[in-house]
Amino acid sequence: MCDSTAVDKAIMAPNVKTSKKKIVPDDYFVMGETAEQILRKLNKKIKKDYQDVGKNFAKEARKAHKGKRDQKFYGRPSKEETNKLLDEGIDLFAVPDFKDN
Repeated sequence: MCDSTAVDKAIMAPNVKTSKKKIVPDDYFVMGETAEQILRKLNKKIKKDYQDVGKNFAKEARKAHKGKRDQKFYGRPSKEETNKLLDEGIDLFAVPDFKDN
């Protein structure tokens, strides 16, 4: 127990964690040939069963987020539009385009 009523504040450096860039992501891995097969199938499925809305992706994503349309579409929003959608809490997934040789 302390009889003193004086409290002193000391200047302290905050504990700030610095992130070091990782060369390898924390994601899991599959073999390259398997990944190519999966990406090929995924791209084929999307292009067959989903509507290509092109540059109107952001507009359509907002509609889908509000329940005003189905989510079976794909397109190519700009980086700025993508960031805005993510800031609005709209969940997106970037599908790598896989070209057959």
